[in-house]
Amino acid sequence: MTKPFRLYVCSDIHASERTWRKLLNATRANTYKADAVLIAGDLTGKALVAVVKGDDGGEAWTASVLGQRRVARSESELKDLERSIADLGYYAVRVTPEERAAMEADPELVRAHFHDRIAVRLREWLALATERLDGTGTPVYLMPGNDDEFEIDPILAESTYCRNVNEHVIDLTPWHQLVAMGWSSPTPWSTPRELPEEEFLDRLSGLLGGVRDLRRTVMMTHVPPYDSGLDTAPLLSPELRPTITAGDVLRGPVGSTGVRRAIESFRPVLGVHGHIHESGGERRIGDTLCVNAGSESSMGILRGYLVDLGPNGVERTLRVEG
Repeated sequence: MTKPFRLYVCSDIHASERTWRKLLNATRANTYKADAVLIAGDLTGKALVAVVKGDDGGEAWTASVLGQRRVARSESELKDLERSIADLGYYAVRVTPEERAAMEADPELVRAHFHDRIAVRLREWLALATERLDGTGTPVYLMPGNDDEFEIDPILAESTYCRNVNEHVIDLTPWHQLVAMGWSSPTPWSTPRELPEEEFLDRLSGLLGGVRDLRRTVMMTHVPPYDSGLDTAPLLSPELRPTITAGDVLRGPVGSTGVRRAIESFRPVLGVHGHIHESGGERRIGDTLCVNAGSESSMGILRGYLVDLGPNGVERTLRVEG
């Protein structure tokens, strides 16, 4: 009997230090007996947190974290504070009150600090992956998502272990190829990697047109297919606030019509997606099984899917978390 090839699938880690270390530890320990790891985009975080020295006239460091004032009075407490900020997926930056005031007055200064922190953490993560996983025989295939700035692409290219597969076709299992597309259809936030639906579909179709066997293809797109049940999120008003009626938040499909049309036309064996954190699960679109692991990275929870692929298709799936 042919042994299936097991994928461990996750997405939307968003710079959470705790979540990334959980992923590496689980892979190194062979917890899930995975043959390869797929990360479907959104590697970086969204917020910079100023850790200010002497804000109250003393020697303590202070920071506002999730609306709470946090104080560190020693180097040990400061490191604990910075670690808790990193576990949330934020970036801590040590500043004086004067430097914080300068940042508040100059958005470009904030942006420079933000990009610097993104680069530092991502390089640390990739180095740690090489240190922990080299020799395990378990490759890590990842890609940027819509929230990831283009500045990270050269950093990803530096990695000797993790491979950026965005807009590539690679051999994945003994029987399957992987097609990866980290771009997203338009969002209300105008994030860095967005394309109009038609252009998105054209690029994705071009990639899928180059595979050996469509029914032995895994399609990894950051954004899930439209109206699949894997893309249900709060519907927003023009002011980008959740729409509420009769006391309930209205929810609906926010995925990509381009992804859905590609799945319906090309019928890959498996679709791997992320982007909509609260819509984890699996659904079928015709002959294609689609999975979204969901994400609670800000809580330090690593959500994932195990997918066993054999020569004749998907043999087993299991949603896991740790």
